[in-house]
Amino acid sequence: MNHVFANPALLEEALTHTSWAYENGGTHNERLEFLGDSVLQIFASELLFHRFPADREGVLSQFRAQLVNTVHLAKLARRLGLDKTIRLGKGGPGSGVSTTDRVLAGVFEAVLGAIYMDGGFEVAQQWLTEVLEPDLHALPLVGDPRKVLHEWCQKNRGGPPTYEVKDKTGPDHDVTFTMAVLCNDEEMGAGSGRSKGIAGIAAAQAAVLALGLA
Repeated sequence: MNHVFANPALLEEALTHTSWAYENGGTHNERLEFLGDSVLQIFASELLFHRFPADREGVLSQFRAQLVNTVHLAKLARRLGLDKTIRLGKGGPGSGVSTTDRVLAGVFEAVLGAIYMDGGFEVAQQWLTEVLEPDLHALPLVGDPRKVLHEWCQKNRGGPPTYEVKDKTGPDHDVTFTMAVLCNDEEMGAGSGRSKGIAGIAAAQAAVLALGLA
């Protein structure tokens, strides 16, 4: 992963799913995942801020949603080989044989959190920049995922998509919304954000990626 850990125990923790820890004891990766999620948001935001100086907040939010959604993070995890190194319990996702996008996205965030703890701010920022670089060139070419999904649903499902709030967490001054997008009552994707609009964009982008439209 282009990082040598001074403290290898951090990497071991990052690669340990809760199902493994519950069955075998020891520490799992949820705390590092929590940290990595926050690190990912700020680093991705700063990267896009400098990369696209002419774009407004809405466009940057859309780009960030494309980078940090579950499907893309799982893709990055597979690119790094984390799907082959994560430790899963026998009762875990895929019965210890395969992994879901949600699990892989979590382990990617945990590894980022571990690198941040092991090497500090600049090391983690540089590592993430290198990991994201192959996908940055495509961002300006992608239109509003809500429009893309709208057209797909109209053509293939006979009607427009609908959006609904799945969850709302945090205090009023720091709330996070989770939105789902549905076509004919079938959930196509979900995403989170600091507003319903941003969460809706993230949900549409997850659906667009899952359908292979981007």
